[in-house]
Amino acid sequence: MAPPAADPRSPDSIVDYKPEVKRVEDDDPDVAGFIALVCSIVGLMIRNRTSLWIGTVFAVESFLNQRASDGGLLGSPAATILFSTLSLLMNYLPEIAAAYSGVKI
Repeated sequence: MAPPAADPRSPDSIVDYKPEVKRVEDDDPDVAGFIALVCSIVGLMIRNRTSLWIGTVFAVESFLNQRASDGGLLGSPAATILFSTLSLLMNYLPEIAAAYSGVKI
């Protein structure tokens, strides 16, 4: 048998739990911003409005969840919103122009 001093249940061998400190730099990347850019680019390339609307929703979510220190690899969330809304406008613009000029598409 081991001597009683080596007993791991003894009160003097208790180590207090200290949670690790998480830095802002260690956070996960902006996944919503990435999905917004991918959906907007795909929707712009294949002219899919559903993908464009999904990209716009994710861009707004990325903007609302940004931190003050966000600089990110993908640019600012405001630029993502601008890109997704302009791609929506580019997709709907032929129909808007046709409605005002009287030409049927």
